Amino acid sequence: MKAKKLLPILALALAATTLAACGDQSVTFGHYWRTNSLAKNEAFYERAEYVVSSTPAQSSYVNYTVEYAGTFTTTLEYIANDGVYKFDTNLEVTAIFKLGDETTEVKDTAKSSVTFDAVGNSLRPVKSHKEMVCHTPLSGEFSSVDKCFATVDYSYDVEYATDKNQGTIKSTKYDLTSNKGETKQYVLNKTFDFIKDHTYIDNEQLLVAVRALNADDSSATLASYGAFAEETQKISLSYTNATDDANDTFTYALINADGSDGGNTHSILTRTAEVVLSQENPGNTQEIVFAKTKDAAKNTHRNVILSIKNPLSYAMGYIEYKLAKVSYFKG
Repeated sequence: MKAKKLLPILALALAATTLAACGDQSVTFGHYWRTNSLAKNEAFYERAEYVVSSTPAQSSYVNYTVEYAGTFTTTLEYIANDGVYKFDTNLEVTAIFKLGDETTEVKDTAKSSVTFDAVGNSLRPVKSHKEMVCHTPLSGEFSSVDKCFATVDYSYDVEYATDKNQGTIKSTKYDLTSNKGETKQYVLNKTFDFIKDHTYIDNEQLLVAVRALNADDSSATLASYGAFAEETQKISLSYTNATDDANDTFTYALINADGSDGGNTHSILTRTAEVVLSQENPGNTQEIVFAKTKDAAKNTHRNVILSIKNPLSYAMGYIEYKLAKVSYFKG
């Protein structure tokens, strides 16, 4: 179906996958979002808030530009009664399309929730939910600004079998409205298998998984089921580290687990992950910058994600997420 080619440009910010080491071998994840990364089964809560902005560029593929501004929030919590983590995200942005003297303003939203194992080292998923309304830019030259985008409105759930490497995706809504105002409805409903010899996690876990790879590893092969591609895909992940002791200064509000003020200025050694589809036409590369683990037992900055940078479709610039506040106190 044609709809699966219209992957919303905001999707990658919330997309996710799997980590497997070089040579297509399974990996052991570290719980590096904890101060003591070696302690898996202790109380944990993190809420991170990001400011979303964009840098538009005039592209040779289109005759218009688009700008984004808004907020992105993530919450990661250990649910002791069930022995799982729950990771929720919420993206709310305003998109402004500009064509000549014309402008139109639309609202894009994306929410996700995924539950996964907290006891072992595989972070094996249990279930997930995703919903999104996105005005995705189209390629070409248009005579009016309201023709520059199509609207994707969908929600779906994924459930995982406990006794085999298999998941089932079920769609409750998937509507695609063209730039001519015509709406078509689709159903995403499929049972899929994991990729052999790869550690599998759900498509909404990337921002957790990217923090979970050992600091000594420089690359990984990822695998995840892509709902719009309708297949299990491999994703390449490569890491680079800042030079030892070459700390950068970041400004964001920090609330410690006891509720105390952790200050606003932080000197952090960083690590960068680049994420891209491992296929013939890989598309854009996503860049994620986060705090690097210096000592697994005294992981002061908890591998917190500091920024995310996503190129926009058709070389139209990029969208960026910058950390504004992180709280480890659940009041």
